[in-house]
Amino acid sequence: MAAYDAQTALDDIRHRQDQACDEYIRRVSSRSHSLIAALALFAMFASFDLPRPWNIAAVLLGSGLGAGGLVVQQRRAPVRRKVAGVEAVFYVWLAAAFVVVFSAVLIAARLLGLPAPSTLAAAVVALTSLVAGNMIRPVVKAIARRDGHH
Repeated sequence: MAAYDAQTALDDIRHRQDQACDEYIRRVSSRSHSLIAALALFAMFASFDLPRPWNIAAVLLGSGLGAGGLVVQQRRAPVRRKVAGVEAVFYVWLAAAFVVVFSAVLIAARLLGLPAPSTLAAAVVALTSLVAGNMIRPVVKAIARRDGHH
């Protein structure tokens, strides 16, 4: 194999890796996935304002939406890849950020004496997740590309 042929093959491999990474990012940050995640977050966080047994039903609904969304996303994904350590840490950090947003809005709503403070905080978290979905796309893309080239 000539050096030119080897370089052409490597360039083709890199091009295919970039295509696969772009498709993965497109699927992960799709509108439907973002909406399902926002609804799941809203249902779980708003459940704190509901009496028993409705709070349990809301948590189950939110968990089911989240799990179902992940399963559907994985089943329909044309590109599959393992979640790398850095990516997993990023997602844990993102989840912690949503909990911090929820807590801050909940505290503010309670201090202001607003009705259904958890529902208000849950709505803010759901909207924040929709906005964050667009903002974190470059970060997830950078992580996925870095992992794809190692």
